[in-house]
Amino acid sequence: MADTQPEKGFVRLANDLWKELIRRNFTKRQKDILLFIWRMSYGCNLKVAYIPKLKDFEICGVPATHIKNELKHLESAKVINWDREEKLFSINKDYDLWQITPVMGWETERFNALIHLNIKRKTSQNVNFSVLEQEDETSQNVNQDFTKHEVIEEENFTKHEVEGASNPCGCKAEEVPKDSSFKNIIKDSSNSCCLKEDSIMNQGSQNEIKPDSQDAVPAGDADSNRKAAELDYRNTVTSRYLDRKGSGLIITIKDEAFISELIADGVPLTIALEGINQSFDKFKPKHKKDSIKSLSYCEGAIYGLLAKQEDKSSDPVVLEESVPEISQDEYRKTLEKLKAKRGVEA
Repeated sequence: MADTQPEKGFVRLANDLWKELIRRNFTKRQKDILLFIWRMSYGCNLKVAYIPKLKDFEICGVPATHIKNELKHLESAKVINWDREEKLFSINKDYDLWQITPVMGWETERFNALIHLNIKRKTSQNVNFSVLEQEDETSQNVNQDFTKHEVIEEENFTKHEVEGASNPCGCKAEEVPKDSSFKNIIKDSSNSCCLKEDSIMNQGSQNEIKPDSQDAVPAGDADSNRKAAELDYRNTVTSRYLDRKGSGLIITIKDEAFISELIADGVPLTIALEGINQSFDKFKPKHKKDSIKSLSYCEGAIYGLLAKQEDKSSDPVVLEESVPEISQDEYRKTLEKLKAKRGVEA
């Protein structure tokens, strides 16, 4: 069996670079070249790979007649750095500069959802595995004790049968005739105080909420559901903003803080998403380098929709409408009221 443990060595690569390698429409040859360079650089704890001959790229399956053209194309597309004199190759970590189009079926929201599902699955598997280990250990101990107790009882079984049944609790139960049936034994034993105590205990346990009951809510579920909902809110808003922005895979700390404000102010997810859409739809760049560089740019549209919803609380909010026209005083009052609310809750 192959030994594939990380202790034997591994390529330490950021998840964002893996994601970008999947997202971009590289050909098979180009991917083979990138993986080959990564193995010779990061896989050797180096930032750059030393590949003395272009013919060496045949090792990863690229024909000799295509190696030079593929390297030139990757270099012109800002994907790799090529030092021809020193024979050094490296991957450009600033993937925003890569001039390779995304694949046709790429969906950022679905990709992030799959990552989230697998992280949750890993966490649940670790918890279940530890619980199963404890259960196995407990069951083994119980079985050992039960077997030992059973052997002792078998050795003294004849002695107990001759001497007759004992009444450990001191009740005055009469001896059971040997020719009585099992049904009579159960009926007569109903007068025993031991049976009454057991019945009371069983009745009390029946009144308790069973763990398998559908109405039972395990401790901590409310908090877990709240955190999961907040995480989904953050992921959805982030994905919508990055999709409309068209570049980058992560948001800034300032953007994270703005999403926290939206959550604290109780801004519905539909309003936050519609505010982002309207902000990008109405944005008119002044030059070719002009773009929306921060999620907080959408603040006016989002809180404008929120203010309109509060004014018409009895009517459903129509998100397809344009950004509501409100005065600066109304907008300022709305923000001050929300900030005061956050201060009281804190």
